[in-house]
Amino acid sequence: MSPLSVVPAMVGPMLVTQRDDPGDAGPQALPETLLNLLGQLSPAAPVDPARSALVDQAVSVLRRPGFDTLLSLPQLAFEPFDYQRETASTVLRRMRGRAILADEVGLGKTIEAGLIASELRLRGLADRTLVITPAGLVEQWRDELERKFGLPTAIVTGKDRAIDERGNRPVLLASLAAARRDPLKAELTGAGWDLVIADEAHRLRSARSASGKLIRALSARFLLLLTATPVENRLQDLYEMISLVAPGLLGTPAQFRARHVAAGGDVNSPRNLAELRSRTRQVMVRHRRSEVALRLPQRLAETTLVTPDTDEQALYAELTERIRVEAKEAPAARRLALRAVARLAGSTPAAAAPTMTKLGWTDLAATAKSITYPAKLRVLTAKLGEYAARGEKVLVFTAFRQTLDTVAEAARAAGISAVVYHGGLPRAEKERVIGAFRDTEQVLLSTESAGEGRNLQFCHVMINLDLPWNPMQIEQRLGRLHRVGQTHDVLLTNLACRGTIEERVLHVLETKINMFELVVGELDMILGRIDEDFDFEKAVFEAFASTENESAFARRMDEIGEELAAARTSYLADRRNVDALAGEDNE
Repeated sequence: MSPLSVVPAMVGPMLVTQRDDPGDAGPQALPETLLNLLGQLSPAAPVDPARSALVDQAVSVLRRPGFDTLLSLPQLAFEPFDYQRETASTVLRRMRGRAILADEVGLGKTIEAGLIASELRLRGLADRTLVITPAGLVEQWRDELERKFGLPTAIVTGKDRAIDERGNRPVLLASLAAARRDPLKAELTGAGWDLVIADEAHRLRSARSASGKLIRALSARFLLLLTATPVENRLQDLYEMISLVAPGLLGTPAQFRARHVAAGGDVNSPRNLAELRSRTRQVMVRHRRSEVALRLPQRLAETTLVTPDTDEQALYAELTERIRVEAKEAPAARRLALRAVARLAGSTPAAAAPTMTKLGWTDLAATAKSITYPAKLRVLTAKLGEYAARGEKVLVFTAFRQTLDTVAEAARAAGISAVVYHGGLPRAEKERVIGAFRDTEQVLLSTESAGEGRNLQFCHVMINLDLPWNPMQIEQRLGRLHRVGQTHDVLLTNLACRGTIEERVLHVLETKINMFELVVGELDMILGRIDEDFDFEKAVFEAFASTENESAFARRMDEIGEELAAARTSYLADRRNVDALAGEDNE
């Protein structure tokens, strides 16, 4: 106790103080103002412990920093960009946790949403958090939240009780396809949520769709909608999106149309644009790459056309003829098997042999097995040797385990040190392999598993030994290297045999949409404009199987390419529209 502290004590009828200063001469009388105060307090009721605890909690809250200070930053496993931190603060402070994150693709809307979720959970404001995302992005979200933010996650399907967990609840992840159907829909809409995050939220705009009905049936205090294109064909798209996070901000539908929608609903020339932009910015954050000065290194893509050996050409020609003949009358299951063998044949003949056997084509299977060192594999081995001599790391992708084993054996025979990664490895072994590739090994041979969620920016050279017919898988592969944090231009080589489906697919993707010049994420925006359920791989096979010869197949693929080109034009127009409605002025 300091010499200036006082302790009241009763000495006869007079209240005095005792000083704990040893040099003090004795008791002193209290000032009259203090005596009056003590006199008023003496008949008061005893302090209520519950009220006292409530006051302590209130004081604790008042002393807690506001959302200008992000408490979660020290717990992150990465360093967010300034604009991402500013977005989180803006959404929490000014938008009260209900917002549309509409950054251009590739700028990290997932990071911004993760920051907001982390901040709310740390402050005890979002114990019950739900993330709804397209099925193909569920694992990516899980990886981002766990690795970068240290947030526990659980994937829900409607068959477990994770939704009812108490205590330190994980962030729940659900695919949009599963969430909009019972039994999961009933569980999700019957629960109360602190925070709901919806990725690719442009799929939720229509109140008449199953997805739109789902988001409108969820109850959430905080709501984040993530989409690079909140506006597409109609200005009404904007109204639907904003009304989800801020009902009434744009008035009733009739008021919105009267105030802002020009004749015909043209999104390019809304009425009262300044007013509309002002209201939009109250709930929407939009960054462009040009604004945040975020520039990724270039993608330098090349296609190496390999001339197959004579026996390979003969095998592929016979396989093509059999597929086209059988596909005309084949039931659905048989057609799937025919599609699978066509894809496998584009990898290596030996990879296709087991499926050929299952189809009953034992003669073709025997021929395929006999081709142990095809031309494409020789080209790959030579390229790996060149990169190894220069001391550069190389990531090699194949879609198939059979090919992976063949490539690993060929690499060892050529004296090339390589590690192998595939989905069948235990988690600890996967971590060991990635660590070895990062620290000591020059070559990583991988199936699609490394194309999902792994960040390998320490490497900048990639070779596609075989080409997925689904361009989104190509994008996912490339996205492991070409992402924020990469410091070198990314060198991509696509290997394709002449006269194959892969050659035709590459031609369409390169000439019609300049695929390898797109930013990660833009391809999905383009494909989604053809049809929400558009299946590029299925379209390729149908074109291949339904045409009589290679010339007819090429013409059909060009028609698909024109659809892609039109979708790309539409996407670029929509991006400009969003900039006009929500982007910052450049003046």
